[in-house]
Amino acid sequence: MNLNLWGRLVYTLIAKRFRKKIEFMDTCITPFRVLPSDLDLNFHMNNARYFAWMDIGRLDLLNRSGMFSVMKQNNWFPVVADEKISFGKSLDLFDTVLLETKLHGWDAKNFYIQQQFKKKGEIYAGAMVKARILSKQKGPLETSEILETLYDSNEKLNTYPWLTEWKNSRLSLLGRNKRK
Repeated sequence: MNLNLWGRLVYTLIAKRFRKKIEFMDTCITPFRVLPSDLDLNFHMNNARYFAWMDIGRLDLLNRSGMFSVMKQNNWFPVVADEKISFGKSLDLFDTVLLETKLHGWDAKNFYIQQQFKKKGEIYAGAMVKARILSKQKGPLETSEILETLYDSNEKLNTYPWLTEWKNSRLSLLGRNKRK
């Protein structure tokens, strides 16, 4: 991670003190501005930078919702299993961008987090992230255990039907057999 991203990460962690607390199920809005160090050879935002900003957006959600503290207390840590992103329009130098991060749903093992890059209310890129939470002692955790720690319920949110196909399609990329 370069100095630009470390600076943004530290800023996001400090800004928590001045920003509204949210619930884990709420939409977390993290502001960014495209800087010269974010650009590629075409002078628009580099596609790898979107993923780095998404990491910061998810950390902002965990931090502002109090989930980060719960994870620390329980020796849990998040990992990304898959990411899918679609680009609609280019982000250019000095554009102000709001990254919206929202829990979309979950299954027995994974959380699905939707992230959208918006400029003036218009979506410029959208992504879905499949993430897990691991325990340093127990390994992968069931989402029900995590949700019961946070809430009294682990009721499923609606998820897009294509997520099942996406989960299965990743196996061929990893050279594994398709699960039923």
